[in-house]
Amino acid sequence: MSTSLEYAGNMNAGNMNSMNALDNMDALRQSVRNRIGIKDDVEEDGLIYEMLHASRDIKDLLVSSFGPRGSSKIIINPTDDIFLTSDGKTIIEQIDVLHPVVTSLKELAMSMDRVCGDGTKTAVIIAASLIENAAKLVDIGLHPTTIIKGYQLALNKVYDILNYESIRISSDSDLHSVIENASLSKGVEPHQARIIADIVLKTLAMIRDTHGDGHIDLNDYVKVIKKVGAPSIESISGMVLDERPARSDMPYHLENASVLMINGNVKFESKIINSQRNLRIDDLADPKLILHGQERNLKAMSQKIIDSGANLVFCEGDVDESIEASLAKHGILLFQKLKIRDMEMVSKATGASILSIRDDILPHNLGFADEAKVEKRNDEHFLFLSVSDQLISTIMIWEPFRYGLEKIEEAVDDAVNNAAFILKNPIAVRGGGDVEFVLSQMLRHYSSTIVGKEQLAVIEYANALEEIPRTLARNVGLNEVDTITKMLNSYNKGIDCRIDLSRNVIANDPPVYDSFSIKQMAIIAATEAVSNMLRIDKIVLKKS
Repeated sequence: MSTSLEYAGNMNAGNMNSMNALDNMDALRQSVRNRIGIKDDVEEDGLIYEMLHASRDIKDLLVSSFGPRGSSKIIINPTDDIFLTSDGKTIIEQIDVLHPVVTSLKELAMSMDRVCGDGTKTAVIIAASLIENAAKLVDIGLHPTTIIKGYQLALNKVYDILNYESIRISSDSDLHSVIENASLSKGVEPHQARIIADIVLKTLAMIRDTHGDGHIDLNDYVKVIKKVGAPSIESISGMVLDERPARSDMPYHLENASVLMINGNVKFESKIINSQRNLRIDDLADPKLILHGQERNLKAMSQKIIDSGANLVFCEGDVDESIEASLAKHGILLFQKLKIRDMEMVSKATGASILSIRDDILPHNLGFADEAKVEKRNDEHFLFLSVSDQLISTIMIWEPFRYGLEKIEEAVDDAVNNAAFILKNPIAVRGGGDVEFVLSQMLRHYSSTIVGKEQLAVIEYANALEEIPRTLARNVGLNEVDTITKMLNSYNKGIDCRIDLSRNVIANDPPVYDSFSIKQMAIIAATEAVSNMLRIDKIVLKKS
């Protein structure tokens, strides 16, 4: 009888567990549906309006943070991490929405960041404006395929106009303008943007002197370190690591250092451990044999490093304490548990090969550094590594608050990415909203040559490009209608003008420039993303 009751109880418990599992699954499914934001299948006329509402939400989120005077956003993600940022990539990345249109715009932003490292907000704002304007055209009876054709005609013309309006960078002052303008877009102060531009320009000049006009990735030659402290931005020629030596009794200053770089751990790994992760001991002598073998193995490793002739060792993994002590006795400076990125940059700077401790260490595998010096700043240890005729530079950022650190790091990152593109393709376009305004005006003139409904799509494409100067005007506190009117008057007189931080429309003198390549990619990527979305005729929600 008791057995029957026990069985029945187990059955009830099993049923309850199954019901709880189903409830949890339903809750998870509902949570995902809420994040998607679509309850039923969407098709025909409802599709463009679904795109319109989603793109407007993303656009409203980004436009207020666009440009040098853009506002910041506080973002709290599902894991309660807090982000205070005006960076387009970060804002888009943290949006916890699975709506297909939002996802497409997020992919557009991520692809721009991967390829260019900048231009994410420009691309997304133009794309959202193109969708918004396409909805107007659908309202008056245009088919999406007609809109796509018109947008493609407009893009082809923009490509030609951009090449015509481009300026070849011929002086350091023009290059400085591109880099400074990229930094200002992150909302840093003008004097900070000038310092960042000076530092990046100095690094770029060194690379040019050594490599000429070859294709060099500037990101491989610039390391950025950000720390909390008194506000300053410092450029240091050479490699700086925010690492402390493995032991305090190691030398803190070396000249003419021989550099050895090791990948992986440098410690004893027993071959006696079996697959169950335990030791099989059959005899009382076995523990002594294991310890003896371990000591012999560790001594061999340390002696191998000592015999190599290196006095500066970088290890990506962990190093046994006995090896640390042995290296310290022989005056060898050791750093361990390093990041792969830092290992690669040190290898590039010193010429050292990255080896395993099991590899043969030959003289040509060692690198060289003129000086290695460990210093303590603000209670943190730093290694300053100097190598003559090497190009790597380090930018050290000190700010009292975390938000200030993030903002300046984003500004430095954009400056470096723009400089890298200028190094590959030294062509720029006028900044401050000027080039987008000129493109919009020329497209309106071009539309009059088109016969057919595609003419309307070209006009709306021009309106979408004009959203960039309108947004810049709003964010610096100008009336956008007055601003566009002033820019139109200057355009009709043949005067290049821009929206300035002084809250006015002024002649573009001294000139402010943007990278031609990044601007071109942003417009092309935005148009292609919108064309792909307009080709969709139905959103199907999978039924559970």
